[in-house]
Amino acid sequence: VSTQSGHYGRGLKYDTNKWHAVSHEKVNDLSKLEGQLWIGMVQFLLSDHCQPNYQLNSANQAAILKLRSHFHPRVLDQLPGLVDLQRYLEELSLLSTPTSRPPLILEQVPHFYTTHEAKCKGKWTEMANKHFRDIFCMSKERMKKQAAKFAATYDMDVMSELISEPPKCESCGDTASKRCSSCATAWYCGRECQVKHWQRHKQACKMIVQSKKESS
Repeated sequence: VSTQSGHYGRGLKYDTNKWHAVSHEKVNDLSKLEGQLWIGMVQFLLSDHCQPNYQLNSANQAAILKLRSHFHPRVLDQLPGLVDLQRYLEELSLLSTPTSRPPLILEQVPHFYTTHEAKCKGKWTEMANKHFRDIFCMSKERMKKQAAKFAATYDMDVMSELISEPPKCESCGDTASKRCSSCATAWYCGRECQVKHWQRHKQACKMIVQSKKESS
């Protein structure tokens, strides 16, 4: 309730988180909060997106019909759009009470866990030892093989084929067709732009080349 009786011919109206004294002539003026609530009810009950997804039963039908007691000419004058809501409530009062459907029951079945547990039953120690050797105690030979796999996965020739747009020149921004011969990561449209951009690219180029040598 957003209004209450006051003294000396005045009333109190709740708005902006506090009560305000108003004359009795303005008690029925809608506050910002009340207007938002009415607009929300219109969208909720009459919107094409909300109405089909709202399950109507005897309980919420009775609750919604209580809104009819709050319609009066002053409210309808301030929000003419409520006329459609008022008509909808009158039509709703004439409908028979819909039968409520049984609720949908979802049961979570741990299919993956139970399948994996049955498959690995009695092998947990063996699997733990294998992962410990492969992940936490890699030999230098295995580390080199793993590095080679990562290098093949992130090869720039392969990655460039996945790019939908043509590469851009690092210097001028035009379409590029040539790459730095050392690191193969920077693109240029020609020799002139590559020379111009070298001072900025030099440090990164050396770091990339060094990392490739260490992983090979």
